[in-house]
Amino acid sequence: MGTFALDPSTTRDISPFMLDARGRARVVPASTLASTTPEERLLFGVRHGLYSFPTEELCSHLRERIAGRRAIEIGAGNGVLAEALGIPATDNRQQDQAEVKAYYQRLGQPTVPYGDNVEMLDAAAAIAKYKPDVVIGCWVTHRFDPRSPERGGSTTGVDEEAIVAGCDEYIFIGNQQVHAPKPIWMLPHECETPDWIYSRAMNGTPDFIAVWSRMAR
Repeated sequence: MGTFALDPSTTRDISPFMLDARGRARVVPASTLASTTPEERLLFGVRHGLYSFPTEELCSHLRERIAGRRAIEIGAGNGVLAEALGIPATDNRQQDQAEVKAYYQRLGQPTVPYGDNVEMLDAAAAIAKYKPDVVIGCWVTHRFDPRSPERGGSTTGVDEEAIVAGCDEYIFIGNQQVHAPKPIWMLPHECETPDWIYSRAMNGTPDFIAVWSRMAR
């Protein structure tokens, strides 16, 4: 994402209705986030190490899509979405590493607050363990490919092409501009931009939910 200058003294703090009594992100109705501004969501996300905000409508949609099949979340972060769906939450928990924490500290930002329900497994290990039919990823970074450096990504990112090939459905929630470089866009998929998906992105493009399905191959 780009860099934005926000003045906390003039930007409303939305944490009182976005966090529970333990300071953990809550699943809220989309109408709650509709009453906020992009600036407020960005400030809240940066302050609390959050990138996207699960809504009741998103959870309902995902439950219907999963339809009782085996499902897991990869890159689950705080684990709130997986907990709401009643599925295993997994993450490589990279931001727990000392050098990563130090990097974010230099930026003046907190790291991801991993939930107690988040099992330390990278995506490949999580799929090998749980053998899911459905894999959900929310704002996960794809793996860097030196053959296509213009697509960016991370050397510790997710091999999303392998995930698409290895499950019935890969469901990804993200932002149109932030996640435009993903290599898997070249594979058959469906994508929609409902008004019940929200994130901290402040670039003028919509947040989306996309599905790569075995049925479409």
